[in-house]
Amino acid sequence: MLRHRADWRCVLWVAKYFCLTALAWQHHAMLRLSPARQLAAVAVLCYYSFAGATIVHNTMHARCFCSRSLERLWHHVLSLTYGHPVSTFVPGHNLSHHRHTQTRKDPMRTCKLRFRWNLLNAVLFQPTVAWDVLRMDLRYLALKRMQGDAFFARACREWLVLAVAQAALLALDWRRFALYVWLPHAFAQWAIVSMNMLQHDGCETECKTPGTWNGARNFVGPVLNYLTFNNGFHTIHHLHPTMHWSRLPLEHAKQVRPHIHPALEQRCMARYICAAFVYPGARVDYRGNAVVLAEADSAGDEDWTLEHAGAGTKLQDYDVDVSLCALCRLVCVLPLKLACPMYSPVHKL
Repeated sequence: MLRHRADWRCVLWVAKYFCLTALAWQHHAMLRLSPARQLAAVAVLCYYSFAGATIVHNTMHARCFCSRSLERLWHHVLSLTYGHPVSTFVPGHNLSHHRHTQTRKDPMRTCKLRFRWNLLNAVLFQPTVAWDVLRMDLRYLALKRMQGDAFFARACREWLVLAVAQAALLALDWRRFALYVWLPHAFAQWAIVSMNMLQHDGCETECKTPGTWNGARNFVGPVLNYLTFNNGFHTIHHLHPTMHWSRLPLEHAKQVRPHIHPALEQRCMARYICAAFVYPGARVDYRGNAVVLAEADSAGDEDWTLEHAGAGTKLQDYDVDVSLCALCRLVCVLPLKLACPMYSPVHKL
């Protein structure tokens, strides 16, 4: 069934997420969980939803199932685990971040954050880039619809299944929905996007070809990578995006470690977060120098979707209106924005 035996652990983790969510939901009603136990349940579910986000990331680079039908079903299951339609990972991550890392065609480039207090750069990264990711995602989906591509229909089905499931849970009990479904999903979406600040800020821009070793920061601790399905090995992932996650530690040791700057191989993520964002909290590059942000990098995003359009196609042919007036008219999408906190960047409105 599976293309790689290691993916059975992904299936197990996703199954545990659903079981633990059901247990928390049921016990909340039966035992009237104390605030401390509710907090503990939310914390555990936040981890499993985030682990689901790392599985989504890996899956959208390398399929899990041999059967395409099972793979499509798996995408629906992952959408419910992560709280977001997983097909949108393709434009939001694969086609923009990987191909145009840290350039103006990467809506998730870290140079958009320019707070003097570096902790704010980390905390506010996801809500800051969410609007730009939304705009590019909608453009790409509009392009696929115009081209008659099956990708558009798949993404719409994932939206629909997710929206119906979350609307049903919300109708059953809004308090339990907020605690055990919405909060873990919000955390997962915030955390998986915020990883960009840890993995790319202060690194070189180029990281797609052998010889460009210093374009990403790696967290190589065994516990972290066991819990996140090797998402700490980021340089080798950029060099070989379709490489299965189970191979990343070995290939990192063989291909990357002999060449990479030592500061870009961090043993402990928690220690790095404390040093980079809390104390001393200075925004420095991998050589220890203050990060210099070019003014040009703060300008608006450059469109990359035209690279996937046919000859003679113009951006105006499929561009979408994401102005405040247009969004206010689309009242029907509000349930989807509730279901997917990543696409609710209210500070931009």
